[in-house]
Amino acid sequence: MIKKLKEDLKTYMRAKDMISLNTVRSILNEINIREMKNIEINDEEIFKVLRSEVKKRKESIETFEKAGRQDLIDKERKELQIIEQYLPAEMSEEQLLAKVKEAADASADKSFGAVMKAAIAAINGQADGKRISAAVKKVLG
Repeated sequence: MIKKLKEDLKTYMRAKDMISLNTVRSILNEINIREMKNIEINDEEIFKVLRSEVKKRKESIETFEKAGRQDLIDKERKELQIIEQYLPAEMSEEQLLAKVKEAADASADKSFGAVMKAAIAAINGQADGKRISAAVKKVLG
């Protein structure tokens, strides 16, 4: 995954695509920060970084919408699209509920926290935390 990010960085440099270039640079920078903290960098850790960057962009979009800054909203949406191309495809709602139900059935502890933890592990980055949380509440409720 890091190799692909670095190759894409070079491609964006050659194409002088500054938004894509800066977005990939920010991802690689976050990965480097984790390496300096002696966190093992594997694909799962990279997906955590990517999901974190997606969350930041979505929060920024909400803030800019409240402020009426369409120029910044457009920029953040473009960056969001670039980041999402590196993430695995999102699970459908039916698949998500099925995985959460499996995790709940397999869990000895039926508390929200225990089922949520098992569900996150089972889903493996194919859905964001809000969707997983809603599915866990639906299955347990």
